[in-house]
Amino acid sequence: MENQSVLTKYKRQPKIYLTLPTKGKWYKDNPMEKTGSGELPIYSMTAKDELAMKTPDALMNGEATVATIKSCCPMISDPWQMPILDVDAVLVAIRIATYGEKMEMQIPIPGLKEATTENIEVDLRTVLDSLQNKTWVDVVEHEDLKFHLRPLTYKQSTDLFQDTYENARMASILQDPNISDKDKLEAFKVGFKKLSQQTLNTVLAHVVAIETPEGTEENKSAIKEFFDNTDKETFQAVSDHLEAQRAVWTAKPQNFKTPQEYVDQGAPEEIEVPMIFDQSNFFVSK
Repeated sequence: MENQSVLTKYKRQPKIYLTLPTKGKWYKDNPMEKTGSGELPIYSMTAKDELAMKTPDALMNGEATVATIKSCCPMISDPWQMPILDVDAVLVAIRIATYGEKMEMQIPIPGLKEATTENIEVDLRTVLDSLQNKTWVDVVEHEDLKFHLRPLTYKQSTDLFQDTYENARMASILQDPNISDKDKLEAFKVGFKKLSQQTLNTVLAHVVAIETPEGTEENKSAIKEFFDNTDKETFQAVSDHLEAQRAVWTAKPQNFKTPQEYVDQGAPEEIEVPMIFDQSNFFVSK
């Protein structure tokens, strides 16, 4: 206390407290065990955090999100290794701590002759509640095999996203009228190979072990070799299970009632708005 700055009491204080959807499972160092209540303190963003969230390169490679989580949820020591299942909830909690529970959004009104938008208000507490109390089903069975799965880390998810972005760039080449058919064919071959490998890598990243009646295999190289040589049905069983889990853990879209004046012009009575959180405008717009 002797050397404590007079500014200490003016520093940020926790604004809200969050229980992680995973309850801290799959962390090397469970952050929920560091608190007496099991709830993590969430601080508001600093000016530095907001600037990071406006930097396109830092957003693309995940650095801005990691830096913001470190700043606003310091109990999570390594955000790169946190399960992707917790990321949306933490980002929503940071948004609430920084700007409050309500968030304004501008959405397009479909079905009209002229492009029209409408301002709506989203209750982020409702969104946060929808991300809680979910269960990750970590075993899927197919014939004699049991596949033991774990969710991706934020690092793995970011790397896969960047691969997807590169594939999208490759696809844009195929639409360019200034590129020869020969070059387009070569780009298609490269892109198809990368897309196939990415699909396989996504499944492999989730599989931690394969259990058989004779024993359990946990070696990553052996698991990869198995998937390189297994039948389509086995691969599809695991892939379909992961897709179902992704759907369960994705924040549900919000439905908003369309103003009657737009309904009269041909718009639907309700508009479904997807909730996307890992974007700069989610954090810099009140």
